Amino acid sequence: IQVLGALLQWRKAHPAAAPALLVLPASLLGNWMAEAARFAPTLRLLGLHPSVTAPSDLAAADKSPAKALRGVDLVLTTYGMLAKQTWLAAREWSYVILDEAQAIRNPGTKQSRSARALRSARRIALTGTPVENTLGDLWSLFDFLNPGLLGTGAEFAKLTKRIAKGDGDF
Repeated sequence: IQVLGALLQWRKAHPAAAPALLVLPASLLGNWMAEAARFAPTLRLLGLHPSVTAPSDLAAADKSPAKALRGVDLVLTTYGMLAKQTWLAAREWSYVILDEAQAIRNPGTKQSRSARALRSARRIALTGTPVENTLGDLWSLFDFLNPGLLGTGAEFAKLTKRIAKGDGDF
């Protein structure tokens, strides 16, 4: 609800801004669409997934993204669709939001690379999963939120190894 509220405020302040992009697991697509209809009914949604969009409409969006996005405030798609709808990474979005962001915790996966390639100055990562894996997993989330802030994955791995060894000279 907080994200939907933020998007409503953004749209009110920036009516001509590009749409926002929400990436989520396919199992949550219906929930998000229902919540948006209930709590943010003025947001104009576009679902990009075979479970909510006809194949011909997906093909039309792929062929002419600008036409498909005309009048849209929020595009909802899945991690799997990022690889299929490659035009998503070519656009600048007003926001890019990842739900269940732990899906990109492994920085080497195609899914993670596709999410980090999305373009927006405003990014949100939502996760209910506690950080319980490796610092590399955490790096992947931070690199999505603030690209380059923690250096490259290799640089960050070297730093964490030095810290683990007790090398305080970093």
